[in-house]
Amino acid sequence: MITIRPVENDADIDTFVEVRVRVNPANPLPREVVVEDEQKPDHLGLIAELDGVAVGTGSAAKFGGAPDGEYAAINIRVVEEARRRGVGTALDLRCSQHARELGKTRLFAFARHDDEASLGYFAFRGFEEIGRMQDVRLDLSVAVVEQSLPDGIEIAVVRAEHERGMYETALEAEADIPAATSIRSGTFEQWREKTLSGRSLRDLSFVALEHGRVVGYAVLGRHNDDTAEHWMTGVARSARGRGIALALKQAQIAAARDAGWTFLRTMNDLGNAPMRRVNEKLGYERRFEWVHLGGPLLKR
Repeated sequence: MITIRPVENDADIDTFVEVRVRVNPANPLPREVVVEDEQKPDHLGLIAELDGVAVGTGSAAKFGGAPDGEYAAINIRVVEEARRRGVGTALDLRCSQHARELGKTRLFAFARHDDEASLGYFAFRGFEEIGRMQDVRLDLSVAVVEQSLPDGIEIAVVRAEHERGMYETALEAEADIPAATSIRSGTFEQWREKTLSGRSLRDLSFVALEHGRVVGYAVLGRHNDDTAEHWMTGVARSARGRGIALALKQAQIAAARDAGWTFLRTMNDLGNAPMRRVNEKLGYERRFEWVHLGGPLLKR
């Protein structure tokens, strides 16, 4: 018998994380991510049980890149030995129901490029590929980076007085990302909650200043115990082509290494050639790709 139930307490969070580790031991989901998600009012976390044993997880929420758009973001994972028994479909149905309650008309999902089971399921469901992202990583123990500073630019650690300027830059930078779906920054409060709260590492995040005005920013967040993650690097349109993104990432690499981090991780859309070139220049190495998919809600 298949049972789908919501994540409701600490024990459920532990179960959710344990199942995700079983599904993908090479890329474990940090517990703090689940805790943070469960605090969001639009988020629904699910555990699937087969004959009383937890074998799958699911989640549904507003798509973070465009909270007011048509998409709800879903994540469905089932351990290999329980697949093709209706568990994924049951999770999909409950996620689709939650999407309807959020007023959404389509689903956004993702899977690794080598996850044939997930890609096959979503293809059967009528999902289509709408984009891809490279997952790359830098080993800080061997990284060789020298700080380069464009003329007239100062690199500084993010402070409260920089936040409004960062937001103004984000309105341009996020809108210009060649992503699978258009990125909408939202209000200042929505952008700040997404970018500078929770697992963000403010002491490893920097702004680029020109005559005291923010013209670029780069935010690092915690991925797991040894890996920090580039959440966003953005440069104002008027300041692009001067090496500001490179300088911001160089500052982050040096600061992360000094702080004792082992790796830096980031993901970039395949169409974002400028940022991919920056990462290649800095020594980031490709690990795999994430396939972004868009498709219909599941009808009962």
